[in-house]
Amino acid sequence: MNDSRQEPQPVPALPDLFAVTNDGARIMSARCGTCGTCFFPKYHQQHRPGCSREGVEEILLAKRGTLASYTIQYYMPPPPFKTEKEITPYPIGLVEFPEGIQIAGIVVDCPHDKLKIGMPMDTTTFTLYRNEEGQPVLTWAFRPAK
Repeated sequence: MNDSRQEPQPVPALPDLFAVTNDGARIMSARCGTCGTCFFPKYHQQHRPGCSREGVEEILLAKRGTLASYTIQYYMPPPPFKTEKEITPYPIGLVEFPEGIQIAGIVVDCPHDKLKIGMPMDTTTFTLYRNEEGQPVLTWAFRPAK
């Protein structure tokens, strides 16, 4: 007998922050055509002084960045952050992308004592919980590049 049930499709916890593409997770950003500044979230525009603010385009950041800083959190994140299980302690990494922007996120698949400033990091996803429809609810995360 053939089981035709399919795993429910994952959904992002917050829309418009990251996308899962054929080559993996990518963070959504925007870049100003005048001053070259990238924004995250893409709708939070912080231009350089004197910028004419013209030609803002939506972009996906590179999949890989560099770990610029990190910390280990020993307490659960406050609401509205929600998970199905206890995740403490967990690392938060600040990853710098080639586009010149730094993004913070949970670091997965790496023992805390193996984290090193300057290590290459790939964007990935982290399952927070399953919603009422059984879909995995995801956020972006980072893991050491392979």
